[in-house]
Amino acid sequence: MTKAWLSRQGVPFEELDVESDPEALAELRSRGLRSTPAVVIGDRAMTGWNPGQLAALVGIAYEERTGTPEQLLSTIRTILEASLRAVRQVPDDRLALRSPDRDRPLRELAHHIFRVIEVSVDADVLGIFPANTWLAPGDVPAHDSAERIARFGETVKAKFDGWYRGTESDPARFMRTIDADVGPRTLAQVLERTRLHAGQHLRQLYVFLSWCSVEPEAPLSLQELRRMGLDLPDETF
Repeated sequence: MTKAWLSRQGVPFEELDVESDPEALAELRSRGLRSTPAVVIGDRAMTGWNPGQLAALVGIAYEERTGTPEQLLSTIRTILEASLRAVRQVPDDRLALRSPDRDRPLRELAHHIFRVIEVSVDADVLGIFPANTWLAPGDVPAHDSAERIARFGETVKAKFDGWYRGTESDPARFMRTIDADVGPRTLAQVLERTRLHAGQHLRQLYVFLSWCSVEPEAPLSLQELRRMGLDLPDETF
């Protein structure tokens, strides 16, 4: 999301891949940074997703906006349902297929979509959102079938629906502060990040299905996602 945001704002940058470039990783560590995405300008730096903080770092004016509680919850539910449909279509023998942008198998990406949504519930429950810890990349070899991953997704959906049922009529709830690792965030901002994050990974999942010669069932197009308020980039990876 950080790379796409910088591009849309017309901010030039040099991209370094710390997974494949040991020197870039060493540079990151030398600055005391332990997670990505990281943005470094001179002796100033930040990690994680906070567009207001990022705008201040690169020196541009930016007003961060979120959807209404109704929009946030309904779009996340829609993305959850679409993700469940797509995951169940993944051939089990292709779960180890690797992503072109990072060394991540398809089974990890599929799990991650649901995990992104699960931790947004945890953030509301606990009042904290340590994204760099909760969303740290990691393969899940135990996910040896698409149905197993989908069952995890169904569990997350039940958790999300149970926690947020009937809360749309209480807008003050969504403005309360969550203690995030990128600074104080409102619950609405956390959920905005959640739907963007999950929506972009859903698009990537569709690409994986196309590589498996599988036509996604009732997919959500980029245009549909944007109509729901998701400010997503043209690029998929």
